[in-house]
Amino acid sequence: MAKRRYALTHDRPGHEDRFFVEALDPARWAPGGDDDWHTRWQVGMPPADRFARATRGCTINHIPGNHCLTVKSSLAETLAGLSARLAAIHGEDSPEVRRSRFTPQTFCMPDDHGRLLAEAAAHPHRLWLQKPANGARGEGIRILADPTEAPAGEGWVIQHYLHAPHLIDGRKYVLRLYVLIRSVEPLRVYLYREGFAKLASHPYTLDDLTDPYIHQTNPDINATNTRMAEPVVFIELARYRDRLRAEGHDPDMLFRRLRELITLTVIAGRERLRSATLASGADPEGCYEFLGLDCLVDAGMNPWLLECNLNPSLGVYSGAAGGGDAEGRIKRAMVHDLVSLVGLNDPDRPQAHPRAGAGALAEAAAAEREAAGHFERLFPNTDAARYWSAFPAPRPADLRLAGVLMDEPLRPPELVPWQVEEVFGDAGLRLFATATGQWLAPNPTAALIWLHIADGLDPQRIITELSALPGAGPREGVEWDVLNTLADWARDGLLRQVSASRAPR
Repeated sequence: MAKRRYALTHDRPGHEDRFFVEALDPARWAPGGDDDWHTRWQVGMPPADRFARATRGCTINHIPGNHCLTVKSSLAETLAGLSARLAAIHGEDSPEVRRSRFTPQTFCMPDDHGRLLAEAAAHPHRLWLQKPANGARGEGIRILADPTEAPAGEGWVIQHYLHAPHLIDGRKYVLRLYVLIRSVEPLRVYLYREGFAKLASHPYTLDDLTDPYIHQTNPDINATNTRMAEPVVFIELARYRDRLRAEGHDPDMLFRRLRELITLTVIAGRERLRSATLASGADPEGCYEFLGLDCLVDAGMNPWLLECNLNPSLGVYSGAAGGGDAEGRIKRAMVHDLVSLVGLNDPDRPQAHPRAGAGALAEAAAAEREAAGHFERLFPNTDAARYWSAFPAPRPADLRLAGVLMDEPLRPPELVPWQVEEVFGDAGLRLFATATGQWLAPNPTAALIWLHIADGLDPQRIITELSALPGAGPREGVEWDVLNTLADWARDGLLRQVSASRAPR
């Protein structure tokens, strides 16, 4: 049997990829090249044309459009869209909206400069954090007492500085959590059960706003602190949980909130990931994304998402006294589990197309979970339905897989027109999106779907009506097309879901 080829593409060979190479079965895999690969592990984004090669049997460790999560300014936009959508469905002060507000207030320059100054004037004692919108390794970060010092040009974000963090041994820390987006359609999201608390190297104080070793937890920054014998300290999550219990806190409650935060974040970005994947020509099953999420826990045990990192480092930064043995052990095991979950060493593992039967979907989902090791599936799960309103509208592939896992058929949510004007003329129906200023011209079938939804029919009734038309074809195909059409309109802001507790407008 001919061996398959792997490509490693970055400028630090042996540092970021060694655990990946170790995890590949040498009986099945051999080194390849930039144009000769069946799996590709790349630090940084690959050239766009590489994605067209991605299939179920030819994988790449990135998903097109991932900047909606990994670029700080785009992440702020993605999550603002989530909150606005939930507010339209449930109401501005609803619990659903409150649970979506887990990032510090963020202003993207230059568009938000005036709003930043107005907010600062209303809260003169607040501190602000300046970050490059697409920076890494802690570069360009500083704390501002006076927001008028913030750069007003492009490429910067300014955030409300969370000045009252929970501390470990008197030091500020963030939690590094590892998340795998295995597929965007149907959406499948996993969280690794281990991770780290990354500590700053100087005791926390607000008396000095300029010392990076007080306020930054990035290991690249703290490694330069020559005044500390062990400037980089990583505490694995198992020990972190024990510390919280010893202090009288409830780590289980904290991590339940972290799981929800992660799930909502990825759902918020799904439509942009899906659109970019389709535009690239990639098979969604051939692309996956491994992210490092940094979350701060404040003194009240509230988690806050600070950023999603592309290509979280797999090098070992801390020394033996700073947790280096645990850091290396956890990262090695994590990458082995990732390779197993993606199925790189097991090409015969059961797989199923999203439109496959319930039995095949259940078998493939069970096989993936069995291979996941210490990766825990966050979505979909038996509580998938509670996340439906976080989507513009769930796709039929999401509904099918979640229904199989919940062992019951799931009805799509009701939808109503939103931010749209209808125009009828000689050319038929046209739709004007008031939020974006764009015009859409539905084809005759789509126009019929729109008229039904505008008349108050729920999606299941529309599917029944269209299935009865001459030449409609099998109901399953009609259902797939109707639900995807409705999801496209919801993605574009023309439809919104209806809360069970609120009458439609």
